[in-house]
Amino acid sequence: MFAILSWLMEADLGAGLLWLAFLLAAVPLAMLARGPGKKAPPREIALRDLSVIWTRGGAKTIHIAALSPLWRDEKLLAEQDRQLPNLEDPNAAAFQEEFVRRGAWFTKAPLQQAVCGQMLHLLDQEGHCPSVVNLTGDVEGSWDENTFRILARTSLLDHSLNVARQTVRLLNENESWHVIPDAMVAALGHDLGKLASMRGYLYSLGEHPLAAGRSLVGMAGFTELPRKDEILRAIKLHHKLPDGLIGKTLKKADQLARQQELEETVSRHGVAREKTTEDSHEIAEQLGNQQNERTAPTEPEETSGKVAAAWQAQADIYGEDGGGEKAGKALDVPQLMDISAWFEAKEFLAELKPYINRMFGRRFLAFSMPDGHVYFQTKVLEEVARKQAERAGCMEIANMAQKDSTMRRVLLSIVRRLRNENDIIAGGLIRENFFGGYFMVTRKIGKGIKGYYTPFHAEVFGSLAEMEHRKPETLRNIQSVKPYLGDEALG
Repeated sequence: MFAILSWLMEADLGAGLLWLAFLLAAVPLAMLARGPGKKAPPREIALRDLSVIWTRGGAKTIHIAALSPLWRDEKLLAEQDRQLPNLEDPNAAAFQEEFVRRGAWFTKAPLQQAVCGQMLHLLDQEGHCPSVVNLTGDVEGSWDENTFRILARTSLLDHSLNVARQTVRLLNENESWHVIPDAMVAALGHDLGKLASMRGYLYSLGEHPLAAGRSLVGMAGFTELPRKDEILRAIKLHHKLPDGLIGKTLKKADQLARQQELEETVSRHGVAREKTTEDSHEIAEQLGNQQNERTAPTEPEETSGKVAAAWQAQADIYGEDGGGEKAGKALDVPQLMDISAWFEAKEFLAELKPYINRMFGRRFLAFSMPDGHVYFQTKVLEEVARKQAERAGCMEIANMAQKDSTMRRVLLSIVRRLRNENDIIAGGLIRENFFGGYFMVTRKIGKGIKGYYTPFHAEVFGSLAEMEHRKPETLRNIQSVKPYLGDEALG
């Protein structure tokens, strides 16, 4: 190489430059020739294959996830196909083929695909049982008898597939394709606890969501899923107030599937269409069909007279005269107080718990309901607040007179704090600036009664089934609880 450069220096300048250019071009060509191997030619995709996607349904915008089947690893797909079972039920087989075997979202999610295959096999073998349970303490056991009877005609297999289809549809609409594999696991597994082979202690308590979660944990491959905890929480709370995209999607999909099953069953068995509509509204209410308790309004815009009536409820409790306000004029909202010096939420909840479903002679101060709520008379909150403030040395709260109107500010501050901490308060049942509300309590035997309560989500106090199990007979007589304002029951 040195000799060549020396010769170029002695040669004619123009010829030297020509030779130098030739030399520089030859070096990389020689290196490529000695490389490990020739680069694979690019894979060709026919234009007609692409056109099918963007012309289907008149779509004008194509997400990259919709194109992924065109470059999927066929060897990997073949390996995944071998892990999927052969199913006997036509509906289950069709679902597996369309959503599990060929679903583009499972291309990078073989673990979720394998778990879904196991659940489909289990449901295919045992899922021809009714999709509802009527155990005492279970949320489904509190449904109206007619509603329960109609939904019992849908098998657990079909219901699980319906929920999974609704899940895919909802996530597709939101362009959340990346969540579909984990959400599919939650959808197919949310009711596994109802299978005969899966029933155990949790099921006997009426906790079919918890029983389903335990069944899923024992399934091969599930514990390796990165989002297994979120899936289990979604299943646990699918009849209550879920959090996260998977949880909220599962609850909404379950509600939509139930409404669909109700309408189809009633129509198929020749019941009048008017009854179908009535039952649809009923099941929507019983399933807690509120789009989002955190934000969606659960009551219409109230007149000033109703607002005054609601504030009068608090005045009744504390023996006030409404502060001289005239009927029809809304009362001022109490100002919040700084309670951080003495209030501790976890301790407060622990002291509330012993009051639930306990009789004091013929009286009760708090009770649970199968719909996932616990209702406390506000005097319980006041008593626990006084004790907690006294232990912290905050004597102006502890020694406050029984009818001191300032206690309204204390209770509102507590409820506001609990509203903001993991939705401990069932905020959808009371107005934003209230620490409680009037509720109409309907009983199986006897007239309905009106009471003023603060509603909590039951899961913050532990197992709802255990609360219902130790409920005294007097409280079992309560059939339903609905918000009440003025002369109208809401919700």
